[in-house]
Amino acid sequence: MSLEWTLLGLRLAAAALLYAFLGLAFFMIWQDLRRADSQARVKTSPCLRVMAVAEDDLSLAAGDMLPLQPLTLLGRSAENTIVLADAGASGRHARLRQDNGTWWLEDLGSKNGTLLNELPLSRPALLTQGDVIGIGSLRLKFETDTTA
Repeated sequence: MSLEWTLLGLRLAAAALLYAFLGLAFFMIWQDLRRADSQARVKTSPCLRVMAVAEDDLSLAAGDMLPLQPLTLLGRSAENTIVLADAGASGRHARLRQDNGTWWLEDLGSKNGTLLNELPLSRPALLTQGDVIGIGSLRLKFETDTTA
């Protein structure tokens, strides 16, 4: 009778060790996947790189990186996501928005207009890697990979 109880105890201990091992393995895999996902998001987070700056704009320097949010407003007003000190920018000048993984640029009826690759923007336009956005004397390059 004692041998049966010993075997039962050993079986239960082996099952518990097996489940503990599997649980630990799944937890470690889950942590690695989360870490890889967060690193992938950091590498592909879109931004605007400042290319040319007005001489009177001391708030930005060529080469500055301006991170984008899914809805980013550009203009001189302090309520914008990215505040531009350029005199050629309107209070609410332009909007960048992400829609199903694609980025769109829209002029918000600004006085001086918005340029996309040096052409006036008349309706919302799809942005692609390397597009240059012109607001006043500022030139901002759209980059989807900050490591580029």
